[in-house]
Amino acid sequence: MFDLFGWDPGMSALAGLFLILGALIIGAVAQVIGKVVVGYEWIFTALAAFVGGWLGSEAFGTLSTWGPEFEGLYVLPALIGGVVLGGVVDFVVRHLTGGSYLEPRPI
Repeated sequence: MFDLFGWDPGMSALAGLFLILGALIIGAVAQVIGKVVVGYEWIFTALAAFVGGWLGSEAFGTLSTWGPEFEGLYVLPALIGGVVLGGVVDFVVRHLTGGSYLEPRPI
């Protein structure tokens, strides 16, 4: 486990990097769906997916041991938490900025 400014996040640094990578992927996927008005919506989605992934891993992963565990990161609870919280934040930001999920994006 690694120590982050005197705080133990409950996983190794490698698992933390995988969590960051997964959050960036969730943010990028949400950015290419539908009509995006501003180009930085993916940042808010990725931050929310990171927080949701960490909360999902720590809160739900320690309640039960379902799903694979990698260096302190419970993968399935982290994935579910990241997608749910990232999706909620993406929905809110998309509608506050005037974007849409229904309009196709030009290729």
